[in-house]
Amino acid sequence: MAGCSITEYKNKKIVHMDISNSDYDTCLKTLKEAEPLIRTQPEGTVLTILDVTNSPFNRDTAKALKEFATANKPYIKMTAVIGVDGMKGIIFDSVLLFSRRKNIVTKNNIHEAMAFLADI
Repeated sequence: MAGCSITEYKNKKIVHMDISNSDYDTCLKTLKEAEPLIRTQPEGTVLTILDVTNSPFNRDTAKALKEFATANKPYIKMTAVIGVDGMKGIIFDSVLLFSRRKNIVTKNNIHEAMAFLADI
């Protein structure tokens, strides 16, 4: 289900942004929900998961994700993205290039993502 929440896993707080199976408007709404959860934390401390599984992507969605990644860059320690396949791989690469973030990785599922972030 689309939305944003904070999950605790192995004593680590993780901001979980779920835009799986979502349209553009739901994606934007979820990213807006995440902003205060991210930006109220000390810089360089926030762990995030972004689930893009089965979400249709277009230029507008790619632009929104690029802007979000860039705007929140100072706060993020690491982001794990799940659901990157096909054309989303190209969009993922462009987000990395545009945002100049090196702290974004892809993982196969939520369990892998949470385990990876818990070890950071």
